[in-house]
Amino acid sequence: MDKKRVVIWGAGRIGRGFIGDLFYNNNYAITLIDEAKPLVDALKENRSYRVVRAISADQIETIDIGEYEALHTQEKDAIQQAFNAASISALAVYPKDFEAVAKRLQKHLITRKDVNSSPMNILLCTNLMHAGPKFAEYLYAGLDTERKTALEKMTGIIETLVIRICPSPPAEAVKEHPLIVWTNGYSVLPVDKSGFKGEIPNIPEMRLVEDMRAEEIRKIYTYNMCHAVLSYHGHLAGHELLVECLADEKIKKEALGALEEVSQALQNTYHFNKKEMNEWIDGVLSHTNNPTIGDTVIRSAADPLRKLRHDDRLIGPALLCQASGVVPNHLIKAAAAAFLYQENSDEASKQLQLNIKNNGIEKTVMDVCGLRDDEKDLGDKIIGEFKMMQNEITWQEKAEKAYELGFKYEKDYHGCGQSVVAAATEALDIFDDEVFNSATGLCGGIGLDNQATCSSFTGGAMVIGMMFPRHRDQFGGDRENKYTNFRLVQALRERVIQEYGTSYCYGIHGKLYGRAFDLREKDEREAFEAAGGHGDHGCTEVVANISKWTVEIIGNEIIKQNNAGL
Repeated sequence: MDKKRVVIWGAGRIGRGFIGDLFYNNNYAITLIDEAKPLVDALKENRSYRVVRAISADQIETIDIGEYEALHTQEKDAIQQAFNAASISALAVYPKDFEAVAKRLQKHLITRKDVNSSPMNILLCTNLMHAGPKFAEYLYAGLDTERKTALEKMTGIIETLVIRICPSPPAEAVKEHPLIVWTNGYSVLPVDKSGFKGEIPNIPEMRLVEDMRAEEIRKIYTYNMCHAVLSYHGHLAGHELLVECLADEKIKKEALGALEEVSQALQNTYHFNKKEMNEWIDGVLSHTNNPTIGDTVIRSAADPLRKLRHDDRLIGPALLCQASGVVPNHLIKAAAAAFLYQENSDEASKQLQLNIKNNGIEKTVMDVCGLRDDEKDLGDKIIGEFKMMQNEITWQEKAEKAYELGFKYEKDYHGCGQSVVAAATEALDIFDDEVFNSATGLCGGIGLDNQATCSSFTGGAMVIGMMFPRHRDQFGGDRENKYTNFRLVQALRERVIQEYGTSYCYGIHGKLYGRAFDLREKDEREAFEAAGGHGDHGCTEVVANISKWTVEIIGNEIIKQNNAGL
């Protein structure tokens, strides 16, 4: 008995690594069609490709798929024959390619109905909300009423939810198998039951969905949203992989907060129950936190112009939250982070930043997100968060500058406390010669006596005093500044103790070098240098860290005070 045939238009990672895998597993003959001739030629030459289902670190499955037919989009006669013989097809292309592919499919489907009276069902395997009507518009464009009606009767357009992730495979795997597709192994493909014409294929992995709108929104507003939250915050933090973002407690808190917001909104609006949503969210997190697939921040953050649209993964759930009485604080922060996304390899990112530069953040937010006048409050909140995060980035850049200067000054000139004063005040643009001069004795504790507080910490306290001083003309007052100063100095001391276990010079020496050095003695100074005293991980790094922490603590306080004044 001949196998049933599926035609998959789009032989990329989803086409090969999910749809091809699914139908091959169900004993279908496969035809892969793609416009990339080198890919098609490679598929023809190799006659097989490998799919890795990296479900977890302990569960990795490998399957080699062969016995397929690979066709270039210009092989029109062969494509027509494939459609004539097929019982189902799938479209695994980007939404931007819908119109071009639909025009080609229209011709093939019109010809097919003259030789095959069975319906042709088309699975739309793409991450686009409500993809069916848009594709149908393109597919039936230009047809008169009679031909359109005839084609509609023979064609099922089925929206699907692609949850399987297909990131870039490891380089060593590509060397061994150039056509390999690396996936997270998610096996289920939810499909819109109402979209089928004629017999529905008996494929266990295809889950028939009654309310596709609710399922579609749940998937986009949880899986895709979570990845967007992680990637945009993660990019700002310098992470490369999504699993690194989840390991960052601050970013994980944002993702969990956003998932909780949208979970409540989905329960309020689409009546998913709490237990069901909790299990779903657990699945989102477990599938995302899979180190074996190496999913990258850049992949998930790609094309922010699309991902910031009105109904997409950030603005859509934020609006759903507002409409259902949930305040979307975490989603607003994620949208602001998306507007801050700068990646030279991403054309949409560059265009977004150009829009902000030319038109301002206020107009850009409203235009890119497609917000109506009655939705302006959401735009205003995103703009406010954007400006606050932009300010935080500026302060972080100052802190990084303080680190670099502190490292350089201690390594080149020594004098830990004075180096901190120089580095932090220069980063803050408040350098003062007299303050710098007065910090000369801050070295090796106090005047090289290590039985004292770490002089780097003391130097940081001096810089905090420059920013939050008790002024001479208010010697008996200035209580607010004075107690702010005390609180910030305490915060710096706690940060030093957290890292080094103590704020005393001799104690830090002991942690770094195994013993303290009495730098008042020449032989001890020589032993200190021999132990790496001014190497990359000795007191040089202590000065760099405390310079950075000093600026961060000052910056956090100024940001907090500015926000309180809004």
